[in-house]
Amino acid sequence: MTQRIAADAGRGLGHLVVTVLDVLKEVLERQALRRLDAGTLTPDQVEALGQALIALELRFAEIRAALDGIPATEGAK
Repeated sequence: MTQRIAADAGRGLGHLVVTVLDVLKEVLERQALRRLDAGTLTPDQVEALGQALIALELRFAEIRAALDGIPATEGAK
């Protein structure tokens, strides 16, 4: 029974981590869009920002997979 409690707690923590990551990604994407709309980025910066956001999404997907395939939360979008 102790193992089940630990496993349930681990899943709960995993869901929390995924939720925090999704919120963080949303904030970063919104900030990127604000900077794009403001025209404060050079074309090279736009490219670098796009690549960084893609890399971030890939890394977050790896983390989700490591946390037992927990999908992205819908509430953060």
